[in-house]
Amino acid sequence: MTVYGWMRMAWTDEKLKWNKTEWGGLHELHLADHEIWQPDIILYNSASGSSIDHYGNSHCVVFPTGEVFWVPPAQFLVFCDLDLRLWPYDTQTCHLTLGSWTYDGDQVDLQLGVPFDGFEMDLWNTNSEWQIVDVKGNRAEQYYSCCTEPYIDITYNITLRRQSPAYSAIVITPAAAIVLMTLAGFWLPPNAGEKILLNGCTAIIICLFLLYFSQKLPAMAGNTPLVVLFYSSSLHLVILSLVVTVVVLNLSRNCYSIPVPWVLQSLLLGWPGRMLGLHHIVLLVPSAEDRHESCSGMEDSSIEASSSGGNVSIGDDSRRVLTRTSSHRRHQVNWILLAIAIDRLCFLLYCLLFIILATVYSV
Repeated sequence: MTVYGWMRMAWTDEKLKWNKTEWGGLHELHLADHEIWQPDIILYNSASGSSIDHYGNSHCVVFPTGEVFWVPPAQFLVFCDLDLRLWPYDTQTCHLTLGSWTYDGDQVDLQLGVPFDGFEMDLWNTNSEWQIVDVKGNRAEQYYSCCTEPYIDITYNITLRRQSPAYSAIVITPAAAIVLMTLAGFWLPPNAGEKILLNGCTAIIICLFLLYFSQKLPAMAGNTPLVVLFYSSSLHLVILSLVVTVVVLNLSRNCYSIPVPWVLQSLLLGWPGRMLGLHHIVLLVPSAEDRHESCSGMEDSSIEASSSGGNVSIGDDSRRVLTRTSSHRRHQVNWILLAIAIDRLCFLLYCLLFIILATVYSV
């Protein structure tokens, strides 16, 4: 964090006292910063390397009482311990620790200025991304094993909150769209190839967002943003959804000569099937079969009647073919019902999983 501001320091120098009446009513002096003694107040946790010149070259104001007033422009560059777990709704606290570099507390006794925390926000320029929530000053005395005298430092704790309306539109809204796209795939017809296309597009979108996060956020151990974890978990769920889609397409498109196991068939035609909304599909299937069989029977009868000179009769081989075709069609319908049931079960399961993810990663 880089802080630009004015540093206000005041101290008393016994060597700079004078009597105003003896000097023509002189009530103040303006002296260059290199002409008088100044405290060597340094930023302890500076991130600017070997450069420790924090203050600009500005004059000091000296009063007859020996009080020296110095307000130089200052620039502080410090390391901040970032916690990006709640990004982009995070709040960060950075510390500025100031103290004398060569003088102990018996020689230079640092005190907080007025107001009590020594930090004024009158000339604060608003930032487009960060908002200052709180600033607190704290004076501390440190004792080291090498020395008996105290060493005094003053620490300013600056609490910042990220302003995130833009991030909400860029990150949060697409997350809701990804959830809806993933759930919508389960409501497409079980034999629709568009299910794979929809899941593939969703996976690509999530990968693009993860690449955006890798460029936007620093890699920090133990502080992975929750929104990144949500996108990562969503990618796992989409890949599993893609696997389920392949299974469903297999069940609905392939022609099976074997029936659905009786346990699954009883569940599909019983109350579990009604709970999944399969009852109206089950009711429509026999009527369609009957119509198809009757139409096929009428066609075969008319053909046989015309060839036999008007005597209408259906041979045993024809009945066998019709029965076998009807049986295969019934098996295939049951497999399609199983595919629809898998889709709807996965829809309910994914709704529950996304609710759990949103609850866990929004804390």
